Amino acid sequence: MIMEDSLPGRMREKGATADSHRGFALGHFATRAWVIFALGLFVYGSIWNLSTRRYLKGFSDAIIPLEGSEQERTEALLRWFRHEPQRLEASGAGMGGTRDTVIIVRDARLLKVCGSATNAFINLAATADLKTRRLLLLAKSGTAMHVVAEVKWGDRWVVVDPQQGGVFRDHLGRALSKEELRDPMVFRDAISGMPGYNPEYTFERTIHIHLRRIPFGSFLRRTLTHFFPGWEEAVNWSYIPENPSLWPILISIPLFFLGMILNWVLGWYERKKLGYIAPGLRARLLRAGRALVYRSA
Repeated sequence: MIMEDSLPGRMREKGATADSHRGFALGHFATRAWVIFALGLFVYGSIWNLSTRRYLKGFSDAIIPLEGSEQERTEALLRWFRHEPQRLEASGAGMGGTRDTVIIVRDARLLKVCGSATNAFINLAATADLKTRRLLLLAKSGTAMHVVAEVKWGDRWVVVDPQQGGVFRDHLGRALSKEELRDPMVFRDAISGMPGYNPEYTFERTIHIHLRRIPFGSFLRRTLTHFFPGWEEAVNWSYIPENPSLWPILISIPLFFLGMILNWVLGWYERKKLGYIAPGLRARLLRAGRALVYRSA
């Protein structure tokens, strides 16, 4: 015989279990929505990146010879920067800060800014199979004064200035590396052939990626430099900031795995707490398939 005093407790326990099931169901819905959002972001980024690559490939094919040495392809691209056809001037607010290469190559004003000009150069060069990387020239305070690019010719990295549309060369016409341009005499010799270049933009302090813009960036740089002295040139890190079409892809990957992990942890805790195994996506698809088969039979 069931004692009346036990009924309220059992009812409360049953209600708590139902609430737990609803809470876990809501958690599963949220984590699955998170995973689906990450997948959608990945697809969006992939489509954006593919369309950007296709546009830039057609653009570069029109100005860079399909055949030719690395030097010939580089100089053909720089000639376009010096003598590009008439471009439109963007009228939208905030255009000066864009990193979208498709917008940059269509806009005359952006092609005159060192950062966006280097962005366009790096992306167009990549479609012509040229190895490039961004190079920031720093002031004593650590702020970026100017942005140029390095291009690999054979086994050497030579410096070019897309804003100027030229290669840094000595009086003999030999292309120079950033290490050579750290010599004040070599630097002065090189810029004597580049009218309009600011002599304050020296190569005494150079980096490829500016970590000061992120939280604890200076500490991160010191730590990486201490434990991995060659980390900055081991990978072309500068390619990522100059390609916004890659950002959704790079963001979606950790989001996807984090959502999968959270969903697994939630399922594990649900089994431990309630002894209940929620049907997974595969089981639900199989159940739906059987229902369709039986209904059509």
